[in-house]
Amino acid sequence: MISGCLRLIAAMIGISVLFVACDGKSSGGGAPSADSSGEQSSALPTSMFVETAPANAIGVRKLKERGASSGEVVVRGRIGGRARPFVDGAAVFVLTDAALKSCDQLHGDSCKTPWDYCCETPESMAANTATIQIVDENGKPIRESAEGRHGLMPLAKIVVRGEIASRSKDGNLVINARKIAIVPG
Repeated sequence: MISGCLRLIAAMIGISVLFVACDGKSSGGGAPSADSSGEQSSALPTSMFVETAPANAIGVRKLKERGASSGEVVVRGRIGGRARPFVDGAAVFVLTDAALKSCDQLHGDSCKTPWDYCCETPESMAANTATIQIVDENGKPIRESAEGRHGLMPLAKIVVRGEIASRSKDGNLVINARKIAIVPG
């Protein structure tokens, strides 16, 4: 069981490093800048964030079970799956199937990071997580963390319409987001 956990952690770190360091060039920087009014600006396109969730969303697990390696998808879930589900310096985060119970939903659990789903097995996490990335016009992840932007926070329930960017033989699934909606509940 420990070796499975280590493989999952290594895969997630590998995906994170791949997206953060894929081209070695900086196209912006990590922190948002302030405009002349003092408001923070963001490289994340506001048009991507919508009030109404895209229709016909399915859970992460069901999407992965379908086995598609390309095409448009609409997926729903909760941000989480590890203690730090957002990648620093890149608009990349982990989406977990909403059917999984986070630690805050377990009676008597007082976990400080309930979005890490630490009570789940590595096999369950591998089957129930996908990587979401917000990319620029060249298909590269935007060089700014998405955390805290437009309501994107650990455990936020969201629906994402996007394109499958890659799917590895190990089952790792990466989706380029086109539209994101925060959903109630």
